[in-house]
Amino acid sequence: MAGKAVLNFLEEHNRPFTVNDIQQGVKGDFGKTAIQKALDSLVGDEKVREKIYGKQKIYCVKQENDASAIEVRESLLEVDRKINETSLQLKEVADKLKSNSAQMLEIKGKITLADALDQKAQLEKELGEVRVKLEKYSGVETVSPKVKSTLDKDYEKNTNEYKKRKRLCMEILNSILENYPKSKKHLFEEIGIETDEDVNFSIEKILQ
Repeated sequence: MAGKAVLNFLEEHNRPFTVNDIQQGVKGDFGKTAIQKALDSLVGDEKVREKIYGKQKIYCVKQENDASAIEVRESLLEVDRKINETSLQLKEVADKLKSNSAQMLEIKGKITLADALDQKAQLEKELGEVRVKLEKYSGVETVSPKVKSTLDKDYEKNTNEYKKRKRLCMEILNSILENYPKSKKHLFEEIGIETDEDVNFSIEKILQ
């Protein structure tokens, strides 16, 4: 039954078709396998002609007169031309895809524009902070190494003397506190002594 339907379809349209085209055009619920078997049978009976283009098979009804045969040949040539055009287009697409893939691999490991702009902004910010610090010291007169060495020695000497006197003072106060009936705070207030903590002073902060 499929063979008759396929033959009627090809005779009615009188031009080449692929298996998929015939399956879509034939009336009736025929699967692709049934259509292919019908075509193979019609080709074997020499009622249908089969032409192969690479992996593509084209089918058309076998003509009984020269005029129809010419039309079929022209149709086959047209199909052949379209197949060649499609093949060229597919090749162009494949070549373009290959080229794009190569470009993607080339830039895959490179930094993006957005990342580059972010890094540029961060560097400009850091540079601005450095410039501000430099401007603070631009008007300061530089000190010679000799003067600096002298100042460092004097500073160290005074600092050591301060620590020595503070330690001596605290030893005396602690001796007094051993027999003093009131608190350490009361003693300091009575004598009029202010500690480093009272005036928020720290020698360590100065040394930093």
